Amino acid sequence: MGFYDYLTNIDAFLIIDLLIATAIGFIIFLFFYRKNSIRLAIIVAGIFILYLTVSVVNAYSKNNALYLSKIMLQFVIFFMSLIIAVVYQSEFKSTLARIGKPLEHDQTYRSTDDELLKVVAEIVKAAQKCSKNDIGALIVLTQSALPEIIINSGVVINALVSAPLIESIFNKYCPLHDGALVVKGNRLIAAGCFLQISQEIKLDKELGTRHRAALGITEIRPDVLAIVVSEETGIISIAKKGQIKRYITSEILQQELESFYGIARINTPVDRLRRK
Repeated sequence: MGFYDYLTNIDAFLIIDLLIATAIGFIIFLFFYRKNSIRLAIIVAGIFILYLTVSVVNAYSKNNALYLSKIMLQFVIFFMSLIIAVVYQSEFKSTLARIGKPLEHDQTYRSTDDELLKVVAEIVKAAQKCSKNDIGALIVLTQSALPEIIINSGVVINALVSAPLIESIFNKYCPLHDGALVVKGNRLIAAGCFLQISQEIKLDKELGTRHRAALGITEIRPDVLAIVVSEETGIISIAKKGQIKRYITSEILQQELESFYGIARINTPVDRLRRK
């Protein structure tokens, strides 16, 4: 069946086929758009359209017209696919991490609002202490289990969240201080975890590896909130949904954490500490 016959034979399968092809094309375009590679997307689309045109002409001609062009375009598409796979290998790894299975031993930690308020107070206290002493820190809060590859890259701790524990982990003499601290509910799941860093090219050059790692995890996991304390400046930053905010005060950090946990800001432990 020729291409013309294919298009004129309208039925449910043709509509489904065209919808799937359109969806795949949109996903590919969206991928390049998010990576600020619109020119590359246009080039890829142009080569693909050219290949379809050559294939149709070749199929309907009686003497295999444009046969050589078709073969050459097939090689171009093949090598372009290899090049894209190499250039964007980190993005493909991020996608695999996003769909990776969670920890098999992961538990659902159900915490009360009072427990979560205490977690907020402990994290705010730890972040302030790290900021004051120019201690670098990266705390990742998640609502669901992170991919196994992330947890296994660090050390499983499974302890209650406390400011002294957080501060001791990020002490420069601790072997886990360079990695990320993963928190779920009121539990500190693991420390020293390594994250896929963001490839965002427009990111401020002043931001280091911790900030890029915070952005990277929030790009692939929108349910994650990452807190970063700069070792050089002591500035506290928050990353969520692929965006980063700097110069976060303790009040703003408390509000962000309470919003993340879905708890009301009423007579929190931090408020009670301020009254003393």
